[in-house]
Amino acid sequence: MAAILHAVPASHPCAAVEHALQLKRVEYRRVDMPPVTHKLIQRALFGGGTVPGLRLDGRWVLGSRAIVRALDERVPDPRLVPADDKERKAVELAEGWGDEVLQPLVRRVLWAGLARAPAAMPAYSEGSALPLPAPLVRLGAPLVARAGQRVNRATDPRVRADLASLEQHLARVERWIEHEVIGGEAPNAADLQIGAGLRLLLTLEDVAVRVGDRPAAALARRWFPDYPGRVPAGVLPAAWFG
Repeated sequence: MAAILHAVPASHPCAAVEHALQLKRVEYRRVDMPPVTHKLIQRALFGGGTVPGLRLDGRWVLGSRAIVRALDERVPDPRLVPADDKERKAVELAEGWGDEVLQPLVRRVLWAGLARAPAAMPAYSEGSALPLPAPLVRLGAPLVARAGQRVNRATDPRVRADLASLEQHLARVERWIEHEVIGGEAPNAADLQIGAGLRLLLTLEDVAVRVGDRPAAALARRWFPDYPGRVPAGVLPAAWFG
């Protein structure tokens, strides 16, 4: 039986897990849910309001880190979490940062951008199987964007602080690359977690212009060359970048 991936279009943890499924060659079917309202669906199915959720061999697994471990258990090769203790600790440290620090930061910046440019929202659903007609998505975009901004507490002061600290976050990622924790020949759990988050962040052109082609951006584009969505330049105030 094929696995079932419950996801939100363009979600970075969902993208990380989908890439993991493909690396493991696990047959799966993707069920897309609308952003924000997905929380109600996920609570009913998985007991928690986050994504992704995976139905795998009769198990209901919630969250990207838990899913990656379930996939490593089911299909040991290629491993996404190293077996060697030292390597595993380093990868799990980077993966945890990608999940707990980078992931919410990206959500806040994205929703702040979409609240200012709701017309950009339909692009983030391109290629998805959302059961909503495009005209309805466009009509509801301003309301959904404001709701996403509130749910993620993407206030102007918080997002400004996020963008001002972006340089130090990118430097941290690049230290992990230098120490070969991430950026090897094949992606590991941290590559997927961090790469997907950075790749979604780079769909905001104001961010992409400032990040340029530095190693952290190259890592994200390497593992996730195609990513839906684009928020045009000039949406986020220049002063927010410090």
